[in-house]
Amino acid sequence: MWRLSLSNALAHRWRLALTWVAVALGVAFVAGSLVLTDTSTRLLDEQFRTTAAGVDLTVRDAAAFDAAMGVEVARDPLPADLVDQIAATPGVDRVRAVASGPGQLQVRGTAVTPAEPTMLGTWAEAPFTAYTLRAGHAPHGDEVVLDAATAADHRIAVGDTVTVSATASRQLRVVGLTGVGEGDGLANSTVVLVDLPTAQTLLDLGTGITSVDVLAADGAPVSDLRADLAAALGAEYAVTGGQDAAAASADAAKESINYLRIVLLALAAAGLVVGAFLIANTFGIVLTQRARELALLRAAGATGRQVFVSVLGEALLVGLTGAVGGTAAGVGAAYALRGLASGAGLALPDGPLTVTARTLVVGLAAGTLVTLLAALGPARRAARTAPVEAMRASDPAPTGLRRGRLLTGWILLSLGATGLVAAAVLRHIVGGGLGAVLLLAALVVLGPVLAPRLAQAVGRPLSGLGVPGRLARESTVRNPRRTAATAMALALGLALISFVAVLGSSVKAIGASSTEAITADLLVQSSRDEMLGGLSPQVAARVADLPEVAATSSVRFGHWLDGGMTSALTAVDPATLPKVADVQMTAGSLAALDGGGVVLADDVAAERGLAVGDTLAMTFSRHGEQRLPVVGLMAADSARALSTSYVLSLATYAQHYSENVDATVYVALADGVDPTVAQAALKAAVANFPNAEVLDQAEAAAGRAAAVDQVLGLITVLLGFAVLIALLGITNTLALSIVERTREIGLLRAVGMTRTQLSWMVRAEAVLIAAVAVVTGVALGLGLAAATLAGLAADNPLVIEVPAGQLLAVVAVAVLAGLAAGLLPARRAARLDVLTAIATQ
Repeated sequence: MWRLSLSNALAHRWRLALTWVAVALGVAFVAGSLVLTDTSTRLLDEQFRTTAAGVDLTVRDAAAFDAAMGVEVARDPLPADLVDQIAATPGVDRVRAVASGPGQLQVRGTAVTPAEPTMLGTWAEAPFTAYTLRAGHAPHGDEVVLDAATAADHRIAVGDTVTVSATASRQLRVVGLTGVGEGDGLANSTVVLVDLPTAQTLLDLGTGITSVDVLAADGAPVSDLRADLAAALGAEYAVTGGQDAAAASADAAKESINYLRIVLLALAAAGLVVGAFLIANTFGIVLTQRARELALLRAAGATGRQVFVSVLGEALLVGLTGAVGGTAAGVGAAYALRGLASGAGLALPDGPLTVTARTLVVGLAAGTLVTLLAALGPARRAARTAPVEAMRASDPAPTGLRRGRLLTGWILLSLGATGLVAAAVLRHIVGGGLGAVLLLAALVVLGPVLAPRLAQAVGRPLSGLGVPGRLARESTVRNPRRTAATAMALALGLALISFVAVLGSSVKAIGASSTEAITADLLVQSSRDEMLGGLSPQVAARVADLPEVAATSSVRFGHWLDGGMTSALTAVDPATLPKVADVQMTAGSLAALDGGGVVLADDVAAERGLAVGDTLAMTFSRHGEQRLPVVGLMAADSARALSTSYVLSLATYAQHYSENVDATVYVALADGVDPTVAQAALKAAVANFPNAEVLDQAEAAAGRAAAVDQVLGLITVLLGFAVLIALLGITNTLALSIVERTREIGLLRAVGMTRTQLSWMVRAEAVLIAAVAVVTGVALGLGLAAATLAGLAADNPLVIEVPAGQLLAVVAVAVLAGLAAGLLPARRAARLDVLTAIATQ
């Protein structure tokens, strides 16, 4: 039977070709996602491991947790005399004081903004670092060394003057260029190296330092030295291995890659599911066409089990070879995915790709298993077909759905619809997800019932094409299983695209409405995001001193552990915030923040069962768990305008956080001042702080919307792969149906149908299938988006924004793509010889 499977697969290779392509595309997406994320993870590990090369131990201030949302937490500076204490510890050979942190670089008036942080640090010689001079000399005083990659990209030469800023800002002369190991720099980052006093000044550390690197003496066990230092320094300091500290930094940087991996694999899974429809449809059609052949096998003594194994053997060959091709193509897909991610603002490390054994196993297993599972149903039907029934003169008519399947479908539909409605009413997102899964399962089960009715309704305009249009409509309705499977594959892809479009538009609408509470005329924000380098406090001071400005108010953000989960908070000045924002308090007062408490969004307080006077346990990296009194409740809209549901005063923030940078400075202008003139004055005042961006409210809103569009655009493009696979399904189904209907086509030609009419009939079938998919997919996407937004409305206002223009474009593209999918089958049908077609059995 295995030899028979091989010969059948080879004999029908052209009928299975598009199925093979669908498997290969889906697996290429999976393999490419794994190759890309594995490569990025490896490059980050190597990058941080290289920068810590030669260091045995690192001493830093202790922290309750190391990183939040992909960025290491800031730690308190260490006292300068700690260096001597560490150096005097037995077993220590040499020590090095380090001052480092995020910074910004400006070249000829233009900010250098890599995708990752600009790393400001102190220069050191080997063995403390892997940085090596490629040109020039080490920096002293008002001098700086830059990585060679940044210098090449921005045409910086030794002797040029650049502006470097962090908390303070200074002009420095470039005296050297450095590489990192064998590379010219760090991936997507800029390296700025100065001497220790300059770094301390720029980072406003005074005489403090951020860490101490330690080299163990020859013969001194590093583990013993680590224990001795930890005991001598006490619990307020953290003593870690040099590579352990590098690994922790790498883990923080890899958080965003882990999220990207989840998103990519989820989208790849959608492509594989769509491909499963195509595979099942193809095997169903091919086995129907081979009914007599299978019947002869049964009559010759083959059992139903052997027929079943034979069909699965063919599926195994298609799946395995498609998975091999897809896995190989995954390497190229990884390059394409990296480019797409870069276009969406998600820059990843650039370097040689990594293909692991796990990637190969997952790619091969995914393609093979999906193909086998998709072919399981057709194989079982083929095995159950009686020999006498299969050898009848005419092809067996399509069978209706069994009563059990109908009952199951309606039950799933009822449960899914109920789940979505309940999720919307109760505002529970998890229930909405379960309802969506049940609804999709119901549509798959009931597809053969719903598809013909939809085709009849949607296909009415085809009557305008005359006989070809009516025949196309009847042909689509005649085989409900085939039409349902083909349409559902495309409908799933269109549903996901519609879902993303509505969700994105609604998120932007929510964001626009939530900022209405901000009454500031202008704002100064960090163009790098405060986690990649916030605004120096000098920015707010310079803006406040301008005669055009009536009031300013600074806002900062921080992260804390909330029951093991990372949450964000906002720090404000209670005295100045009301001058730039319309803050609505529902209990307590904003001014009470000066006493050291926290203000909560009223909906969050209700969810937690907290009121003014209660306490909230918050774990800070600097001091561990602290219990802060709840001093006020803020309207949810006001809290959203401030970006979080938890608000502290700047004074309380300073007690629990080491960061001394602002995220945004809101600005209220003096009466009668022209905003355009004021904006120019603000830009001039902060010109030597490269990341200070002066915007009005409209520009800030446009920037937030653009960021959302970038991410959603990436997801939509990737979902296009699933739609492409579904369109291959339409082409494949029609091409196979031409073979099945050869005699019918010959008779139509014999009674007078022209080649052009026949061609339009086949194209009309393709368009009708696409139209059924459009109606189903868009309706499903709208429903899922509405349920999801209602579920999210527990923390946000219920806003459903339907992008009509975008959805109409999706509909138009889908219908045109359906028309294109029917071109090749239509051409093949039109070229059939009439007499040969009539004689076909």
